[in-house]
Amino acid sequence: MTALNAEEQAIVEVVREFVDQDVRPVVRELEHTNTYPEKLIEQMKELGIYGLAVPEPWGEVAVSMPCYALVTAELARGWMSLAGAMGGHTVVAKLLAAFGTKEQQDRYLPRMATGEIRATMALTEPGGGSDLQAMTTVARPDGDGFVVNGSKTGSATRGAPS
Repeated sequence: MTALNAEEQAIVEVVREFVDQDVRPVVRELEHTNTYPEKLIEQMKELGIYGLAVPEPWGEVAVSMPCYALVTAELARGWMSLAGAMGGHTVVAKLLAAFGTKEQQDRYLPRMATGEIRATMALTEPGGGSDLQAMTTVARPDGDGFVVNGSKTGSATRGAPS
């Protein structure tokens, strides 16, 4: 693995301390009570974790892939759900940076870098698992929005503002 520079080593160490001091002591209780980890998510925002994969000019601290992998491993060591929260967010940020319009990039990426808005994606439906070819849900444009037909499951209790 490529050696990390001093700044990246410090980032990994900060995340390691966060996991040991703040995540591991509470994860069992949160998991057993099915409680959304609001405080931990806020701490991740404060630590800049959501911006680690957002490039300039929208983000301030994009890191190398080896650093990102180590941060992910540290979060997963504490609670896989936190690593998942960061991972889904990163996929959307990378897609916006690579394929979004300038307007979309300027509107969403700065707010994603701070964690003001967090993104994720869903690639499943009831009975579909992760087999994308088995999916039957279809979205078609309709005016300013979309009409979705098919089986959908989800939770919108923590949706991001537009």
